[in-house]
Amino acid sequence: MLADDQEEDCAMDDSPNENEIEFKVMGEPIPQGSTRAFITKSGRPIITHSNRNLKQWRQRIATEAQAKRPPQWDMESAILINIDFHMPRPKSLPKKVTEDVKRPDIDKLIRAVLDGLTGIFYADDSQVVHLFASKKYVDRFGTPGVTIRIVPSPVRGED
Repeated sequence: MLADDQEEDCAMDDSPNENEIEFKVMGEPIPQGSTRAFITKSGRPIITHSNRNLKQWRQRIATEAQAKRPPQWDMESAILINIDFHMPRPKSLPKKVTEDVKRPDIDKLIRAVLDGLTGIFYADDSQVVHLFASKKYVDRFGTPGVTIRIVPSPVRGED
């Protein structure tokens, strides 16, 4: 069990942080499924993803991230990330349903976002030490996409 002050360190609160970056990427979020590798008859290795639109989605994430990244950003710091997925709402879904409990899985959506941010906010996604993600349907006037909030982790062990 964490002490109260440790719990506060781990949570991403709503208070503004001068180092906090927030941006939105419009478009239907694409999951990063499994990759397949095979060898062609000529002996050349080929790696494919299960979704053809994944590369474009990760590129859109990277483009928006590059536009928001400050020039002095520390690529070696630990990272806190909040990711909110806004999924398209099926027309046949009752209006009272707000939570998206259907496919795609949230972990595969997260993987695509983290890979899209690699090399922009961190050298490797292993630097992400705190992650919070949600997945909801947009209302009838909403636009599908993802909202990403990134904060460098506060330096620990210094007084």
